[in-house]
Amino acid sequence: MSILSIKILLFLIVPVGIFTVFKAIKLLRNAFNGDVLLSLPYHDNVGSFTIPKSGVYAIWHKGPVFKKTPLAQFRPHISSTSTGKEIKLNPSILSPRSNNFATGKMELFTFRAEAGHYELKLVPGSSTSRLQAISGNAIPLADIDLNRYSIEVKKSQSQVLTILAIPLLLLSILGVVGGLIIGLLDEKFFV
Repeated sequence: MSILSIKILLFLIVPVGIFTVFKAIKLLRNAFNGDVLLSLPYHDNVGSFTIPKSGVYAIWHKGPVFKKTPLAQFRPHISSTSTGKEIKLNPSILSPRSNNFATGKMELFTFRAEAGHYELKLVPGSSTSRLQAISGNAIPLADIDLNRYSIEVKKSQSQVLTILAIPLLLLSILGVVGGLIIGLLDEKFFV
C-alpha cells in the first residue's frame, strides 16, 4: 500500500469521527432533555400523566441546589389507571444530574411503560440508599420547604445507550485528532 493511500485512509477517519462525535453528543443530550410528561410538587402527593408511546421513562427530582431535599421522606409509586398494575421503578445507574447554580435536577428512577394513562403517588419512604439518607441527615441544614421541590416524569433512553455514548465520544474525538495528526506527519514516519 502506498504512502498516499495510507494518508487518504487516515484523512477519511476524520469525517467518520466528526459524524460519530455528533451522534454521541446527541445520545448524551437525550439522557438529560426528554419531554416532561408530569411536573408534580412534593406537597401535592398525587398526579396523573399520559404516556403517548411505549418506551423508557425516568423520574427526576427538581429543586434548589445546596439545600436539604425531601428525597429521604418520599418514594414515588406509579400505577396504571386502567389496570391498577404498579410499574416497577429501577434505581438510576448513572443518576445524571444537571443544574444552573440555582435549581438542580437529578434522575432517581427509570421505568419501561406501555402507552396509556398513569398515576404517580408520593408515599412515605426513601428515594435514596441508606448511606445517602444517613449522610443527608447528618448535615445540619434548614428545614425543607416542599413548595420548592418537585418530581418530574420525563421521556428517557436506555441507560445502556448513555453508558455507551461516553466511550463512543472519546473514541470518535481520538479518531478525528489522530487522523489529522498522523495524516499530516512526514512521509518518513510511514517507512
